[in-house]
Amino acid sequence: MMMLVYMYKRQFQQNLILYTNNNSRCLTAPIISTYATKTNVDSSEFKISFLKNKCGLSGKSLIRACRSLNFDSCDQRPDSVVDLFRTFGFPLSSITKIISNDPRILRDFHPQNILKPKLDFLLSISLSQAEVVAIVTKNPRILARSLANYLKPSLKMLDSITGSYTTTLSVLKYNPKILCYDLSKTLLLNTQVLLTLGVSHSQILKFFKSYGRRPVFATPHDKFRNSVLKLKDMGFDLESSYFCNAVHTLCFVTDSTWKSKCVLFRSFGFSNDEILLMFKKLPLFMCFSQKNIIASLDFFVNKLQWTPSRLLNNPVVLAYSLQKRTIPRCSVLQVLFSKKLASKSYMLSTIVAMPQRQFLKEFVNAHKDEVPEVMDAYHGKLNFDEYTFKQKGQ
Repeated sequence: MMMLVYMYKRQFQQNLILYTNNNSRCLTAPIISTYATKTNVDSSEFKISFLKNKCGLSGKSLIRACRSLNFDSCDQRPDSVVDLFRTFGFPLSSITKIISNDPRILRDFHPQNILKPKLDFLLSISLSQAEVVAIVTKNPRILARSLANYLKPSLKMLDSITGSYTTTLSVLKYNPKILCYDLSKTLLLNTQVLLTLGVSHSQILKFFKSYGRRPVFATPHDKFRNSVLKLKDMGFDLESSYFCNAVHTLCFVTDSTWKSKCVLFRSFGFSNDEILLMFKKLPLFMCFSQKNIIASLDFFVNKLQWTPSRLLNNPVVLAYSLQKRTIPRCSVLQVLFSKKLASKSYMLSTIVAMPQRQFLKEFVNAHKDEVPEVMDAYHGKLNFDEYTFKQKGQ
């Protein structure tokens, strides 16, 4: 009897093992899958909540950060990074901008070993805490640069070029992006070109303070040098207040684009000499898209009856937004002129340059009850095929 029981027990165990082996996927997969799914959901929910509530992210910035980061409630580094920023005096708006710019800061940079020494270094160079916050907020990429191999040497090099520690700090506060480029390959060599040509120190400093997605001082040396020499050959005044803008234009406008825009100007009656003079007076106009240049020239030449020579005398009018500023203001004047409420002549360059509050007070609010159309004109809802209000100098 005992032998029979043993045989049945042995057979049952073998059958159970065989069944388990054959069906292990069916037995365990749902359990593992359910656990993994729940863990992933919990992790994602925590990450989203953290980025929204502690970092202030939303919309596309939140989506990008979620995709590039992977952490859960067990990870202490993201919290420590945010706490470091708060302790240092960064408001939530700054933290939001920094994390939106580079979410990796929460994951890849140790707060005490990497981030804090860089913040302390910026404090040590006579910057106030508020100034450090402003600099890092404007250029979070500073935090990704090596302190020993990049930030310290770059600041020392910048100091040697400016010749004044105070000036160096001024440049850094004005344009924090200057520490994101290899200064030995760009700024140093480009500065030497300007010095060789006799450009003054004060003029050179304008290049350091040029701000934008592609600062002109960071232009590759050969391109920068060729642009400066080309300007000299054009007869451009190297001490002109527009010199920096002119270098920027030649550095980033290709030869083919330059030629096509010259053809465009000639189609509106400009001679080659007038095109060159326009460039000297308003260099960045050549950086505008062809669509915007056509729209501006068409408005001034065809609708306002301006000649090329008049545009050359008042090139600043082309620097303002055509759709948001120039056309609405001209439309307001046209409405008032049609109602005989604007009989005197106006200097259009003055009208366009006028502060918004002043223009509203003098030309819109003063007449909106009597002539409601001025509100539609001001908001760009009225356009005219021709503008006949009186203009000075016409």
